[in-house]
Amino acid sequence: MWPLNTLTSCRRSRRSAASTARAALCAAFLFSLVMTVRADSSAGAVEATALREKDVRRAEEVLAKLRRLDEAAAANDASAYRALVSKLYPGLFIKVADMRRSDLHTDLSTAVFLHEELGRTWSDERIAEADCGRERRDIYLPLCLDLRGGTVRQLLLAKSRLHARWAEAVARDYRGERDAETSGALSEMKAARANDLVIAARVVETLKPLAVLVGDSPTHAEYQERPIASKVSFDRLDGEFADALGIAGELLAWLPRSPTFYHLSNARRSYTDGLFWYQKVHQSKKLMVFAHGFARDPLKDLKLDSDQVGQVVMANWQSAMKYTRLAEQSLWGSVRQ
Repeated sequence: MWPLNTLTSCRRSRRSAASTARAALCAAFLFSLVMTVRADSSAGAVEATALREKDVRRAEEVLAKLRRLDEAAAANDASAYRALVSKLYPGLFIKVADMRRSDLHTDLSTAVFLHEELGRTWSDERIAEADCGRERRDIYLPLCLDLRGGTVRQLLLAKSRLHARWAEAVARDYRGERDAETSGALSEMKAARANDLVIAARVVETLKPLAVLVGDSPTHAEYQERPIASKVSFDRLDGEFADALGIAGELLAWLPRSPTFYHLSNARRSYTDGLFWYQKVHQSKKLMVFAHGFARDPLKDLKLDSDQVGQVVMANWQSAMKYTRLAEQSLWGSVRQ
């Protein structure tokens, strides 16, 4: 556990640009600690897949509200849609979060997320044409092509409808309504879940080498002698991080909101946050010489201590490695089912 006394300066800071930066540093450090604790507590958890009656009832309530959102979006009424989003969120997120982890939960969570994103970016996505070339080939590319030059907003709506249809099929199957349409939707969903595993495994393969680059996170005592646990030069680490995190981000955009997705998303975020602060430490320790003098020390300008920032780097990278391992465990569990 990282010592909490590194946070004391944040509590005494004054209102200034420097204190804002220290607050951000504290938040980053606390976030990495919380992520590490959560990773430890869930390391042995087994993802449950059995449906419960109360989860199906919740799902049916959520699906009814998603249909209202779908109708408002299809009417192309921005004010009405945003008003409905404001009314239904964050309640929809909370209701779905209370459900047991299953395919039903995954597709409902994804549909709810997509509708929220649609409302949040309505104006931004009004004109932009969807880029079909960047879409997942098995499920999202056909939706994009069917729009024939449609907008990003239309594609978000089509994706949400797809996942809502799969969730509804799971609920109908649970109720014993096994008609041809339901069976077809379930077959589509199961095929997509198999591909989800392949994509998630690719993200794991992309993130795991980063742990080798940074090395195992040291203890606090070891940190005093080896402040930054990197086995390679900064330029190489920075470049390989950029490549890996970019690839991981693109692949994560193809995945539904499953537990494995959240493990991988947390891992990527922790690596990204760690790299951000690592860059600050590196710039502080290696001032670049220009024709008219030295570049300003980014940590000194923010009144931050390099030792404190270095510990934030370590805490974030430790969290990233644990979440990557959790994702890998989740994948193995899915394969064995």
